[in-house]
Amino acid sequence: MAWCHQPPIVDAAGFQEGNIMNMVVFRRCQSALGVAAVMALALVASLVFAAMPAAAVTLSRADAGTFLRYEHGGEQVIGVMAKDSTNNYYCIEADERVEYQLGESVKLRDDDTARRLGWLMDHYRDGTAAEHAAIAVLAHDLLDLKPDTWKSRRVSVMRDNPTLRRKVEQMWEEAGSNAPANATVTRTYAEGTRTGRVTVSVTNAQGKTIAGIRYAATLNGPAVFANGSATVTGISGAEPIVYSWKATGEGEVKASVAYDRKQVDVFAVAGGQDLVRYGGSSQVSGKAVNFSVRKEFVPTLGTAVAAKVVDAGQPVVDTVTSGVDDGDSWASGLELRASGWYFDGLVVGDLSEPVMPGADETAKEFIARLGTMGFRPSAYGEASFTAPGQRVDVRATAEPGGDAAYEAPRGGGFGTWVWAFEVEKLSDTARQYIGKDVVSGFLEYTETNSNRARVSVESTVTEHTGVVGSELSDTITVDGFPDDHGSFDGNVKLGIGADRAMAQVSVWWAGDPNDSAGDEAYRPQGETPPAEDSNHRLIGVWDYPAVNGRIRVGAGVPDAHGDPVHIVAESHGWYVFVWSFDGDDRVMPASSAYDDAWERVRIWDVARPRKPALTTQVEPDIVRVDEPFRDTARIVGDVPEGAYVTFTAYEAVEEGAVPGMNGVLLDEARAEVDHTLFEQTIVSPQVRSPKAGLVYWRASLRSRDGDVLVSHELGVEGETVTVEAPDDPPAEPKADPEPEKPVLSHTGAGVVAIIVVGSGAAAAAIGALAFRRRSRR
Repeated sequence: MAWCHQPPIVDAAGFQEGNIMNMVVFRRCQSALGVAAVMALALVASLVFAAMPAAAVTLSRADAGTFLRYEHGGEQVIGVMAKDSTNNYYCIEADERVEYQLGESVKLRDDDTARRLGWLMDHYRDGTAAEHAAIAVLAHDLLDLKPDTWKSRRVSVMRDNPTLRRKVEQMWEEAGSNAPANATVTRTYAEGTRTGRVTVSVTNAQGKTIAGIRYAATLNGPAVFANGSATVTGISGAEPIVYSWKATGEGEVKASVAYDRKQVDVFAVAGGQDLVRYGGSSQVSGKAVNFSVRKEFVPTLGTAVAAKVVDAGQPVVDTVTSGVDDGDSWASGLELRASGWYFDGLVVGDLSEPVMPGADETAKEFIARLGTMGFRPSAYGEASFTAPGQRVDVRATAEPGGDAAYEAPRGGGFGTWVWAFEVEKLSDTARQYIGKDVVSGFLEYTETNSNRARVSVESTVTEHTGVVGSELSDTITVDGFPDDHGSFDGNVKLGIGADRAMAQVSVWWAGDPNDSAGDEAYRPQGETPPAEDSNHRLIGVWDYPAVNGRIRVGAGVPDAHGDPVHIVAESHGWYVFVWSFDGDDRVMPASSAYDDAWERVRIWDVARPRKPALTTQVEPDIVRVDEPFRDTARIVGDVPEGAYVTFTAYEAVEEGAVPGMNGVLLDEARAEVDHTLFEQTIVSPQVRSPKAGLVYWRASLRSRDGDVLVSHELGVEGETVTVEAPDDPPAEPKADPEPEKPVLSHTGAGVVAIIVVGSGAAAAAIGALAFRRRSRR
């Protein structure tokens, strides 16, 4: 039997230097209950009986070198008080004798105190006397049942062992850094929810990762670690340890971790010294994490036609892009092959909303359903992908899997694609990841294009020769337009524009204006009309409906706007009729050829040079206040070099007022004239009137020196603009008209002096022969 006298040092603020624990509850209870009572309560609260108490043990005296000496009413020791074959024992009840025959023990409650003390007792099992003494001091500081007794003893211990105080502090800090307080497991996804990583960390009370602690991580649910097992074990490191996992199905997975923690055994001895020793290790659970996993994924196909408009005879190309559903991920390196079907010949009435496949409808079933609706594929495509975001430009083929390219039909119409990943066509490996067919819709906006039809034209002039003054006419037959052409207003969703309702017929003149003998040098050549110059003039342009059928041009037959058309040969040379269509999203541009022998007339009898004629016309003739308007001057005839036109617009006056006696809106604005052209249209600057009334215009053709060559009186027909007061509220202003060269009718102001010297020349009558001429592509 031995004696232990080691009371703790406590003051009104709590434990002194040796007490490393921050025990707020202890401090609050100390003043109310007294130090001894509080310490007793603390110990009692920390003791939890084990399910199977440890068996009784017989102790022997401590070995030399496991304790320090100090003087306190005699020589005393601090450190190991007894031992068994494995463990050291430390007393926690000052001034009580040590019994070497002990009964059953209980486990000290698992908390930071127990874990630190357990770690120190295990780690310094073979430590120095000072290290054992430091453990004993900590045991008394934290667990002693007689704190007042220990308080006085502690002073003596520290007095006789001055380095021990620092040793106690250092070892307590060391234990805090190395004793495990928690273990965490976190998960990250690597390939969608199909694979990922689990990270295991064991941490101390400060939350720092510590090494050397055994642990076991477990996955509960449809996932396993890379080794194929649901559990991995290891020893913690200074850095978190990472394990890969993979899904085996679909569902929730719980990743948990258990780790070893050190324990302390407490021996309570009635009438004797209570002792503590290292109580071994036990596993406790750390923090777990739940997450969802899924082995399968849903691929997607992003598709868009490479061109919204395709000309007849051209290939049809679709751009197909691989992807995955939100939250999914493509299985690494997995190849998926997609199939495509192209449907052509669709008409305007077919352009309804997209037709979508059913939730569980296979591609084969969907294509069959479209067949019952009258839609059957005309071309096919294939594409292969090994990752999301891959893009393939697929050129349609005439047969499934074939090499022969499909060409857009001559007859035009709309076309659309359907694409699918078909499970039955995938590899065995791919079927493990793809649960059902992925099919795109029919008539999806990005997948629909217009195949433009090719129009053909045949025509012939009524007479192929004539004399100056002859009236010219032409008969044109057009074929190839869709039957409903001109009625389609376009489809914004599909990105396909409206029909162009009108085609144009233009008449050109070519020749030598000064000498009929030189006309032959300007015989029409080439498919397209030349640029206008002194030897080539555009006589006029008229609109006709862009539809199939026969068109009569000239001889008084009305154009598309109901205006009779008269075309009179005013000069010797060549006159050529050209039918043209600028094209739209359903029909290709087309034109008859400029050099078509059936479309030209040779005119004989030379018209001599004449003085220029000036025809003017305001545009528009009725506007509202502050809306723009202008004047145009059409000049026909020989113009001297350096000539120019001036435009004057007078301020608005009331009807009946004498024009020209007031201010001006535009004063002698100058516009240059091209003397090399026999016919041309000059446009004035735009003006606006701030008040209502009549605005009178005057246009004059002047020589280089400013002499007036041709002009007109104020108030002539076509040279007055009526400006109306605005409604309440004012109407929206009209858009400024685009500068252009309009073909003016005979109305308006015309001033002309003409001298014609003609020589009679009879033209041989030539019968008009009809000859089919293919349109220029």
